[in-house]
Amino acid sequence: MRTALMRITARLTALALLSAGALVGTGVLPASAATGTVDTDSNTGVAIRSGNATSFGTVGNQPDGPVEIDCQIYGEPVTGKFGRSLIWDHIPGKGFITDAYVNTGSSGLVAPLCTSNPRADKAIAWYAARSGSTAYQEYCEMAAENSYGKTGIWASAMADWNDAVARGVAHRGDLNPPKGALVFWNLAAPYGHVGVAKGDGTFWATSVSGAIGTRALPYFSSYLGWAWPNF
Repeated sequence: MRTALMRITARLTALALLSAGALVGTGVLPASAATGTVDTDSNTGVAIRSGNATSFGTVGNQPDGPVEIDCQIYGEPVTGKFGRSLIWDHIPGKGFITDAYVNTGSSGLVAPLCTSNPRADKAIAWYAARSGSTAYQEYCEMAAENSYGKTGIWASAMADWNDAVARGVAHRGDLNPPKGALVFWNLAAPYGHVGVAKGDGTFWATSVSGAIGTRALPYFSSYLGWAWPNF
C-alpha cells in the first residue's frame, strides 16, 4: 500500500512539473500580470527608470511594441502620447516606465499595485531627515511638495485637496492611506493642512507639536482624507 501511494504521489508531482513547464514554454502570464503596447511617435521607445519619477536614473530602454507589466504604482505625472498619467508600469526584472506612452486599453490601473514605491520612500526620508525642524511652520504644502522634489504647485493644502476632489480621486475620510499618499485636514481656514502617509496608519507633517513630526492618523481634527500627489 505504501509503495503504491509513493508511486501515485510521484506521478502527480511529475505531472504538476510538466504542466508548469508547459505554461512557461507557452509564455502564459500570471493571472495578476497585464500587457500593454509601448507606442512613441519617434519609435525610440521609453526610458526604463529605477523608480517612479523622471528624477530616478535610467536603467534601460523599453522599445515600441508589446510589454509585460507585473504591477503598477502612482508616481510623478508625465504627459505622453496617451495623455497625462500618474501611473508607472513595472517591467519584470527591469524597472519602471511611465504609463503615458503605454496603451493598456485603460487610463487606470490594469495590474496590482506594486509593493514598493521608491518615490514615496524618498519623500518619507525627506521628512525624517527634518524631524523636529520648525523651518516649514505655516508652509505645510511647500513641505509636502519639497519632499517630492517639487515646489510652487499649489497655493495651499486646501487648493491641493480641492484639485483631487475635482478630479474624482479624493478618498474622503479613509484612515488607511497607502505609503506616499498625501493626507489632508480642514484646518487653518482657508488654507488647510497636509502631510505624507507612511503606509502604516501614521504620517509625517509640519505642526506636529510645533514642528515636523510623525503621529498616528487622524491626530488633527477635521480630517478630510487622502489622494496621490498630483505633482
